[in-house]
Amino acid sequence: MRVLVVDDSPAYLAACVGVLTDDGHEVVGVGSFEEGRRSLAHDRFDGLIADVRLGAYNGLHLIILAPATTLTIAISAFVDDVLRRDAEQVGARFLVKPTNPAALSALLIPQSV
Repeated sequence: MRVLVVDDSPAYLAACVGVLTDDGHEVVGVGSFEEGRRSLAHDRFDGLIADVRLGAYNGLHLIILAPATTLTIAISAFVDDVLRRDAEQVGARFLVKPTNPAALSALLIPQSV
């Protein structure tokens, strides 16, 4: 699976990219909303993992920009029921950091319809 990971925490981004790559995914990791938006505009991804708080931007906007066929996961360091509901309303799974990056790989398995 080709996955885009967008997170402004360099350590968390590196951990996610490393674990997902080790699990056999082709992973592109970027550290800002702008880089994520450019990546989505120019490449195709099967999965998108986006931090909700990306500086002044909301990572849920990246999820909305992703094609409907993209499996999406929103992550946040904050327990927030409103963010969870917003993520679920746009079709994303919602996880709270610190999330074990290995657990993310298991969520990248497409669900049967």
